[in-house]
Amino acid sequence: MQLTNIIRDVGEDAMRGRIYLPVNELQQFDVKAHEILQRKHSDRFIALMQFQAQRAHALYDQALALLPSEDRRAQKPGLMMASIYRTLLREIEAEDFKVLNQRISLTPVRKLWLAWKVQALGRLS
Repeated sequence: MQLTNIIRDVGEDAMRGRIYLPVNELQQFDVKAHEILQRKHSDRFIALMQFQAQRAHALYDQALALLPSEDRRAQKPGLMMASIYRTLLREIEAEDFKVLNQRISLTPVRKLWLAWKVQALGRLS
């Protein structure tokens, strides 16, 4: 979930002069710090964000796979949050990672719906 937050907040962090992405990964995708700080959306930036999103999805999958089924009931609040954050990540991807110049978020009603689905149906989105 924290990696999803980092992805979502890249633009807001840049406005504060901060970058929370690993330097070696910026270098791997040839994304310069000044480009992020100037909030320049590029194909290289998108590739970097796709890499981050793939990592986040893999971490969600690993965490869910490691959660014993007998613990799912006790972990429903965390599962609700995971559903909300993973859906947010998918929205960011659908918006082509335009996080440098806008904040992509879910409406409160959508968050409630996602939480209800986990509570009532036991399904994550």
